[in-house]
Amino acid sequence: RYRAFVALALLVAGAALVAAYLATSEEDDAPATVNGRPEVVELVRPRNGAEVLRQSEVGIDLVPGYEGTLEIGGVAIPEDELRLVPELNQVWFQPGDGKVMEALPDGRVCAVATVWQSSVGPGVADLRYQWCFDVT
Repeated sequence: RYRAFVALALLVAGAALVAAYLATSEEDDAPATVNGRPEVVELVRPRNGAEVLRQSEVGIDLVPGYEGTLEIGGVAIPEDELRLVPELNQVWFQPGDGKVMEALPDGRVCAVATVWQSSVGPGVADLRYQWCFDVT
């Protein structure tokens, strides 16, 4: 009896562990739309399909050797309002007072990152990455 009880307890614990992993997985609900090389993007935030608040930061983390700009909800974000982290190849935007966007618009919002190789610079070889999320 004791062995059966221990085996059952281990089985329940294993099932709970798998359920917890699946419930907290940060996988994208759907992949971002890419017109180029998907391996260039390490992370987009918020993740594709996520539900976020109006003051959430939006951005992209790129592989080394790439940089870019952001457009959110059809609005091009001026470079002086972007938080660029060149050492990590990241481009971020936080809505706020006095910025082109004081808050993200309600509803479905799509972000587009225009990305280029740092050694080449922006121009004809730019890649575009789009992902969408819901703002509440």
